[in-house]
Amino acid sequence: MRFCLFLLVAGTLDAILTHVGVALGIVEEANPMMKIVIEKSWSHFYFIKIFLPLLLLGLYFLRPIKGRVRILLVSACALYFSVLLYHLVWMVLYLNNSA
Repeated sequence: MRFCLFLLVAGTLDAILTHVGVALGIVEEANPMMKIVIEKSWSHFYFIKIFLPLLLLGLYFLRPIKGRVRILLVSACALYFSVLLYHLVWMVLYLNNSA
């Protein structure tokens, strides 16, 4: 369950930091599908980033995650962790250049 919760927190942080970065013109959305969603509406973007981990969390309570699915879940967490590190890098670079 902690991996599902991590995805929820990481997805929410990713959404907020992406919104800030794009709004300030610091970064662009790298995912072409999410870029289309952002062009349509930031609300849709937030919905996807928050709803999907919530759905996974709900499914976890119906049937605990095991085997290959657990490996995929851990892989998704590692990927999201790297995305959050990327956000940290551009924030530090931005703050260093603006000071």
